[in-house]
Amino acid sequence: MARGESSEVQILVDATDANTAKLTQAYAGQIIAMYNRLNAGVARVAPISAEMRLWYNPGRDSKKFYGPGIFVLGLSMFPPLLAALAMSKEGEQNTILQVYVSSISAHEFLLGKILAFMVIALLEWVFTMTALFTYFGLRFAGDPTPFLVATVLYAFCVATFGTLIGAAIPNQAAAIQAVALGGFLLVFLLSGLIFPVENIPSGLRWVSSIVWGRYYIEIVRDALLKGGGWPAMWFPVSMIAAIGMVFYLIVWRKMRAMQLSL
Repeated sequence: MARGESSEVQILVDATDANTAKLTQAYAGQIIAMYNRLNAGVARVAPISAEMRLWYNPGRDSKKFYGPGIFVLGLSMFPPLLAALAMSKEGEQNTILQVYVSSISAHEFLLGKILAFMVIALLEWVFTMTALFTYFGLRFAGDPTPFLVATVLYAFCVATFGTLIGAAIPNQAAAIQAVALGGFLLVFLLSGLIFPVENIPSGLRWVSSIVWGRYYIEIVRDALLKGGGWPAMWFPVSMIAAIGMVFYLIVWRKMRAMQLSL
């Protein structure tokens, strides 16, 4: 450009935060306009011509923007809610005492409960994926294996979270409120679902690092829009597995302490 030769200059703007992206785009446009005014004569064509292209959603289709978020929010709400209700009902009606006096170990009981609600979560995943591929018009953008592995781990994580809530709160109404707090409020507000994590006030931002939905949202968006694959998604997949194991260890310790030795 300094030598007066034709050249291409690319400006990439991360539009996760729409307001900041618009400001950045406007600043870049002003810089280009100023350069053209200083370097273009009266009869000369402007030396820089700006061409804008949206990378992950070129058509600005709102369905492709909202689809992954609705998908993750659904998986974050219903399986843990059902698991919490099932566990809290046993504590509320004292039918859990039959487990305590039986020969069933805490591992066997918990894995049986969790597996049942993992199946429900995976069935919901099948139906919602069908909606994403048909109504929302999404497709896999790259290697889908991180997404598939993360889905199984996320089903385990949310089912274990619901089991943990139900075991800790033997009251169905209170268990529903606890699941709503964790499965809806945290995932909806502190996971990057509706605005970037960087926009969360610094005093609360640390909470998002332990919100399981944050990592699954990143994986879903990568699988359906970006296509980064394992090099970009190994850490979110690992975090979902780690959070799920923490949930399991907590509920296992609680159930193990109440298990009677025969």
